[in-house]
Amino acid sequence: MKIKYTQIFVKDMEEAISFFTKKLGFCASDKIAFDKENDQIPMRINNADQFVNLVEDKGESGFKSRIILSTDDCLKDYHNLKTMGVDFKEQPQYLAVGLCAEFNDNYGNAYVLLEERNYNEL
Repeated sequence: MKIKYTQIFVKDMEEAISFFTKKLGFCASDKIAFDKENDQIPMRINNADQFVNLVEDKGESGFKSRIILSTDDCLKDYHNLKTMGVDFKEQPQYLAVGLCAEFNDNYGNAYVLLEERNYNEL
């Protein structure tokens, strides 16, 4: 098995689509319905086989997501996203798993850019 879709809860669908497409470089797909109550907009980047689904939070759930985005070059992506107006919590940090930088969207969902590194390699 592998993850195909991850839900991200947003208050304003149009604003969220703009954030993902204009700032993060994702492409929007047609609406899909996984349940009877919520239409979802799948977003993907670089023709990947995994999607993040934007789901309009109508105020009942209060759910927030934490999405880890894999990158081959955290510093480059950090600077490119900052140029596009993404506000990071702090500069990239070296952690045991690799180089990371974290930001939030307008709805409190957290995103981590992760350049995985094996510090035990010679």
